[in-house]
Amino acid sequence: MKIFITAKGTDLNSKVDPRFGRADYYVIYDTETGEYTAGENPHKKGQMAVGISFAQIAIENGAKVAISGNFGPNAFEVLRAAGISMFRAKPEQSIKEAVKSFMKGELEEFKESTPREVAEKLEKELK
Repeated sequence: MKIFITAKGTDLNSKVDPRFGRADYYVIYDTETGEYTAGENPHKKGQMAVGISFAQIAIENGAKVAISGNFGPNAFEVLRAAGISMFRAKPEQSIKEAVKSFMKGELEEFKESTPREVAEKLEKELK
């Protein structure tokens, strides 16, 4: 199974980025092989629909699970429609730790999106 994880860097020791659409990077981890790929988020500086565009990367790469700190309403709906389950990483967790926590069933599943005002506040804090 492939897991799409928002990241602050491109290796497994990088921290999970708490933002979804404006995350700096992403990591796609394959639980069957233990291999991963990483890339820079080409949509992070976009003006509109960055969450939707970023969600398409997860979909195109065959992810079944997405891990981040937050999922905005648009990204949440696109991922949910694609059958991708979303889980909340713990604060300051590394990619490696987040994958282990997910595999142990320790991460909270998102049942609804992060409210827009909460996501906007987080974005301002991280600038």
